Amino acid sequence: MDALLQLIEAEAALLRDGMTFAATELGARKSHYAKRYMDELAVLGAIGQSLEDLDPGQVARLRLRHEEFRSVLQINLAALATARAVSDSALRAVIDNRHVPRRPARADGEVRPNPRYGNTG
Repeated sequence: MDALLQLIEAEAALLRDGMTFAATELGARKSHYAKRYMDELAVLGAIGQSLEDLDPGQVARLRLRHEEFRSVLQINLAALATARAVSDSALRAVIDNRHVPRRPARADGEVRPNPRYGNTG
């Protein structure tokens, strides 16, 4: 859980800094640790009562840590969704802008309006 949390926090930091491609490079490692975490949860689910018998309170502590983990994960998913929306929007703007013909500026530097869009000013 700790290794996965560190990767999630590193990914969120990269996204905050606008380093989307660097953040995506953490994906494979994050998937590996997420799978291990899910496997360990399955084992704990199978031996939960035995663990509680051996170390009273341990299951409650693990549940608390899991809830903390879920909170961090929700924040990370929100950051990923925001980063994806921003990058999709930027990509659409680049694509849309590529198809708009540019009108050359006049000799005095004034840009002539594009008749395709009407005279707006």
